[in-house]
Amino acid sequence: MRAVMLLAGLALAVPVAAQSERAGKDDIRGLWIDHREPEKRKVAVWIEDCDGLLCGHIYWLKKPLSSGGRPKRDQRNPDARLRDRPLCGLRILSGFKRAGDGSWSAGQIYNPNDGRTFSSSMTLESDGGLKIRGYFGLSLFGKTVEWVRPQDKPGRCA
Repeated sequence: MRAVMLLAGLALAVPVAAQSERAGKDDIRGLWIDHREPEKRKVAVWIEDCDGLLCGHIYWLKKPLSSGGRPKRDQRNPDARLRDRPLCGLRILSGFKRAGDGSWSAGQIYNPNDGRTFSSSMTLESDGGLKIRGYFGLSLFGKTVEWVRPQDKPGRCA
């Protein structure tokens, strides 16, 4: 009887282990930075679960302060009430749901440089890079950027 229970337990454990291993391989939660070359990096984003969907917040900025020495704000937001929000900590990714192995869709990406929000999808590449496509209407009319996991964790902006 013990042998049967042990075999049943092992049979149940194998699919669970395989499933969690697969989830780990394409788990994009955590820190991403906007360029492979350190001298070209400008922003890092922390991706996490937000109410069952994935979202992302600005974690680090190469230049977090304005020329006046104050924290940069969301000055180009089309909603004047939101223009005083600090860029550090600002949610720029929202609403992403898994679309398949290594891909997420139905999200939005906000660009604080111009105040525009785009439809977006994300794909985890085989080399570990994360491709984010922002577009209006059809995905054909958009731009793709690639983020990578940083080797060294940058300090969080305040």
